[in-house]
Amino acid sequence: MKTRNILSLLLVLAFLLPLLAGCPAPVTPAPAPAEPPAEAPAPPPEPETDPISKLNPSGQEVLFWHVSTRKHLAILEEIVNGFNQSNPYGIRVVPQYAGYYTDIYNKIIAAIAAGDTPDLAIAYPNQVADYAKAGVVVPLDPYLESEKYGFTPEDRADFFEAFLESDRQAAQGNQLMSFAHSRSMQVMFYNEDWLAELGYDGPPETWEEFKEMCVAARDPDNDKWGYAHTGGASFFSGMIFSFGGDILSEDGKTVKFHEEPGVKSLQVIQDLFNSGCSYEVAESYGEQTDFANQKVLFAFGSTAGLPYYKGSVEDAGVFNWSVAPPPHAIPEGVVDVYGPSACIFKSTPERQLAAWLFFKYWAETENVTKWATAANYFPLRRSAIESPAMQEYLAANPLYEKAFGFLPSGRVEPSVAGWQEIRGIMDDAMKRAVEGEDPKEILDAAAAEANAVLAVQ
Repeated sequence: MKTRNILSLLLVLAFLLPLLAGCPAPVTPAPAPAEPPAEAPAPPPEPETDPISKLNPSGQEVLFWHVSTRKHLAILEEIVNGFNQSNPYGIRVVPQYAGYYTDIYNKIIAAIAAGDTPDLAIAYPNQVADYAKAGVVVPLDPYLESEKYGFTPEDRADFFEAFLESDRQAAQGNQLMSFAHSRSMQVMFYNEDWLAELGYDGPPETWEEFKEMCVAARDPDNDKWGYAHTGGASFFSGMIFSFGGDILSEDGKTVKFHEEPGVKSLQVIQDLFNSGCSYEVAESYGEQTDFANQKVLFAFGSTAGLPYYKGSVEDAGVFNWSVAPPPHAIPEGVVDVYGPSACIFKSTPERQLAAWLFFKYWAETENVTKWATAANYFPLRRSAIESPAMQEYLAANPLYEKAFGFLPSGRVEPSVAGWQEIRGIMDDAMKRAVEGEDPKEILDAAAAEANAVLAVQ
C-alpha cells in the first residue's frame, strides 16, 4: 500500500518538474523613476526705489555762480572746500562770482538765451520764477524725498517750513523750484537815546506815531531829521503788509498794490516829505552812516545789515539803539521776510544730482550755523538755533535774537514770473510819490503796467 502511494507521488513530480523548469523566474520590478528636484524658490524682487536713488554722481564737476564777497566769500569757500574734500563721490564744485543780485540775474538770462547756464546759482525766488518759465530749472522735490540722496523725515521736520514753502511756485504746480539759502527781514532801526530825549519810552507802533516822532526830531539847523528814505520794492511791500494789504491776487494773475493799503502807504511817505522831516538818501547805505552819526532818528533795512549798523555806531560814537517791526495800521506788526535761494539748472541727471548733494551738504546743521553766524542771516534749521555756536552768537548779538523773534509775524513777497520787472515798477511808483504826484493816480498806472507784464507770462 505504501509502495503504491510513493509511486503515485513520483509520477506527479515527474509530470510537474518539466512544467516548473519551463516557467520564467519571477521579475523584480524596476524602481520608479526619481521625481525631478524641486526648483529653488525665486529670490525676492528688489525693492522699488526712486529714479534719483539709482543715479551715480561720481566724478561730476559743478559750476556754481554766487554773489558773495569779503567775509561771506571766505565762509562760502570754506564750505565748498569742505564738500570737495569730504564727499565720497569725487564731486568737485567750482565757485564763480557772477556779480550782485541784479548782475547775476542779467547774466543768467543771457546764459539761458545762449544755452549755457551754470549748474547751480544763487537767486531770489522771484528770479527763479523767470528761469523756471524758460524751462531750465530742475524741480527739487524728487531730490528732497530721494531715499538715498534726500533728507530723512527727521531732517525735513528740522527745517523752518515757512522758509522752504517760500520757494514753491504755484505756476510750476507748487513744486519746490529752489532751496532756501539765506533769509532776513525788513525792520525799523531806531535811536533809543534820542527817543528818550524827545520824551518817548519806546518806538512807534503806528504810522501816526511814527510821523509824530519824526516831526519832533526835525531840527534843520543842526541837520537832524526823523526818517532817512531809501525806498525800494521791499520797503513798499512791507508798508502794504502793515496796512493789511496784499500785493498780488491769489491766482497770481493781477496785482493788488494799487488798492487802498498801497495808496495809504504812499500817502504816508508823501506826508513825511511834506512835513519836512524826511529826506532821500543820496548814496548806497548812506542811511547807515547817517544813523550812526545821529543825523536821523529812524531808518529801515534788512536784518542782514545789523553788523554794519553796529560797526558804524561803534565808529561814530556809541549810543543805545534797537530794532522793531515797521509801524502798522493792523493790530499786530508784520515784517517782510525775504532772501536768496539756490536753484539747479538742467544738465545731465548725474550733474544735477551732484549740484543737489553740494547744497544738501550746505544745509547740514553745522554749515547752516556757520553761514548764519558769518552772514547774519537767520538759520534754516531748528537744530542750528540750539547749537552751542548759535547760542553763543545770540548772546553776543541781542538785536539779532530780538529780530529772530519777529519771524512768526513774517510775510513773503510773490514768486511769479515777471515779478523782477514789477519790483522796478513799484520802486518807480514810490519815487513818483516822493516827487509829489497823486498816489492813487500813480498806483493805478503802475498796476496797469504790472498787469500787462503778468499777462504775457
